[in-house]
Amino acid sequence: MANLKRLTDRVKNIEKWIEENGDGDNMANMHYLLRSLRQAGEMLQNEQMQSQQFKSLVFEWMKERDLGEDWDKFVEEKQNAIQEQETESVPVRNEPEASEGVREENAKEQETTE
Repeated sequence: MANLKRLTDRVKNIEKWIEENGDGDNMANMHYLLRSLRQAGEMLQNEQMQSQQFKSLVFEWMKERDLGEDWDKFVEEKQNAIQEQETESVPVRNEPEASEGVREENAKEQETTE
């Protein structure tokens, strides 16, 4: 009996909400958004599963052809290249010498205009 009362109260709350917010376009939009969200979640899950299957196939293929050592060398070379790029220093640019002359000319012009 308690469950029936609780369900009845829920239905009354839903009916009240529909009266306050409308049942036409709002509900249709809400259904569309929920359906779109579910579809996006399912698509993401499928993509992740396919990606994992692809990785498994690639590594199985590499193992059958004894390409594991070549792969490890390739990854190590790439990591070393990235680390070398991070440690390279960038030379500091000096100001061009012409800027000193420009500053002096600007100072002279300001003195003559005052």
